Amino acid sequence: MIKITHNTVDFTTKYTIEAKFKIKGVVEKSDIVGAIFGQTEGLLLDLDLRDLQKSGRIGRIEVENESKEGISEGIIKIPSSLTRKETALLAATIETVSRVGPCEAEIQLIEIRDVREAKRKQIIERAAELLKEWDEKSLEPSEIEEQIDTDIKLGEIISWGPESLPAGPNIDSNSEVILVEGRADVLNLLRIGVKNTVAVQGTQVPKSVISLTKKKESVIAFLDGDRGGTIILNELLQVAKLDYVARAPEGYEVEELTRKQMIKSLQNKKPVRATRGTKFIERKEHNKKESHLQRLLKKLKVKNYSIIEESFEKIEPGHSIGFNKSLEKLFEIPVGEIFEKIKDFKGAQFLIIDGILTKRLLSLLLKLKIKFIACKNKEEDLRIPEQIIVFFF
Repeated sequence: MIKITHNTVDFTTKYTIEAKFKIKGVVEKSDIVGAIFGQTEGLLLDLDLRDLQKSGRIGRIEVENESKEGISEGIIKIPSSLTRKETALLAATIETVSRVGPCEAEIQLIEIRDVREAKRKQIIERAAELLKEWDEKSLEPSEIEEQIDTDIKLGEIISWGPESLPAGPNIDSNSEVILVEGRADVLNLLRIGVKNTVAVQGTQVPKSVISLTKKKESVIAFLDGDRGGTIILNELLQVAKLDYVARAPEGYEVEELTRKQMIKSLQNKKPVRATRGTKFIERKEHNKKESHLQRLLKKLKVKNYSIIEESFEKIEPGHSIGFNKSLEKLFEIPVGEIFEKIKDFKGAQFLIIDGILTKRLLSLLLKLKIKFIACKNKEEDLRIPEQIIVFFF
């Protein structure tokens, strides 16, 4: 039998109201709790704190209090098993408390935390751990052989240069070097016996790699077949000496290629001259889009539209950039964090997204009065209202 107690946080808790307070005077925790009960009584008949606590719909009010130089500050936590609407009303009611005894007080909500969401996350993480343990204990013979091979190859990876870059063991002894993006790419190439590789670890090419390319007779850039690979290639073309460029098939990453795919990609490598020609064509096609972009921005009376144009080249994969009306950059955050953080930047009017514009995101941006959105694509059947301009790059 499960015993329900009304004075502690139990399994029925769905939300936790967390608020901070500042009181002009030295008070005790009991004074603060008493003020909350006393000053909220009768405000909302259905949400009387005493009745709610008696019925077990809210738990014990916890107070963390510290007094210093005549000021008391701290945190109030109220566990709730009410509905979302009722919990929000209760939180708003708590903020109306203006005095604790004879002392002036100010209570401000920090957040309403969904306790169940934290539990779901914990369950998912634990389930992932269990699956991993399960997989490790139930390897097929072929998988065991592959695991042994991987462990051997991992032992061959070295840390090269002052930046401790992942590299193959023959990087210094071979006249040819292959530049890849990350550690997993080095490992995959080791599986087919290619040991003269080094990872640049992102778009900012290390100085040691730049210097190395000038010493080698042949330099090959072997990069992912996505936009991230193109960004790294453009950076390498500017700062390093390249002789050939090999790319994974479109939409694939080097780390996930099979032996056959890697060999074929390296065999199909192109001289840098041919690559530069392709890049010029891509740039020319992009310029056509830019002229359309300029016309759109002129509608918004934007003069320095080069800032927006340059952002298409600089934006990190999967990120978003926000500007105010003067085209001053306000933020650069992962697309997944837009819903949580963009409300903190109320002056944002221009948004660039390296991703897809969804109905949910568009609805949020309309409420925030964003005027211009640039993105890769949009959700199917998404209708764009007239009050916002959307550009696809």
